[in-house]
Amino acid sequence: MDPIAAENFKNFQLDVAALPNYEAVQLEPISRKYLIKLQVGTGVSLLFLVVGFAVGYYFVPEEFKNYLIGAIVLMLALFLWTFFNNIMYVKRSGYALREQDIIFKRGFLFEKTTVVPFNRIQHVSVERSFLDKVLNIATLKIFTAGGSGSDINIPGIKPGIAGTLKEEISERIFRHA
Repeated sequence: MDPIAAENFKNFQLDVAALPNYEAVQLEPISRKYLIKLQVGTGVSLLFLVVGFAVGYYFVPEEFKNYLIGAIVLMLALFLWTFFNNIMYVKRSGYALREQDIIFKRGFLFEKTTVVPFNRIQHVSVERSFLDKVLNIATLKIFTAGGSGSDINIPGIKPGIAGTLKEEISERIFRHA
């Protein structure tokens, strides 16, 4: 290491208690319409499973029908849990844009909060599936350096707000470059 650089090197310890608390930020909720999208996907999966079990029940030998009924009850319990989990996911998800970063919090049992500083963001996109267009929602996708996919997907945002967020983040990326 260069002696002058080594002489100028400083690495002070930070006071952890003085750091900004991301948990104190007021998050914007995602749209309740996203819950409809989740429930439709879960319902379609359930429908296919019920049809499959009904066909299976017709063709399975008599001695295995009790096992099939047990599997059906287990699957219905799993789907009820999934419907409930979808409700809680949408209820507890939110995002916030701050001066230096964007925050996205999601999850119910396993809560996850992602904070991405603008100087790490490579690009931003807005996506809308067919169902998103019907429900008038969009997904904001944020990509950072080194990732193979998007690092944050914020679903259930009104398309106008998603476009505004995309433009604001793009401007902030440009300023930090």
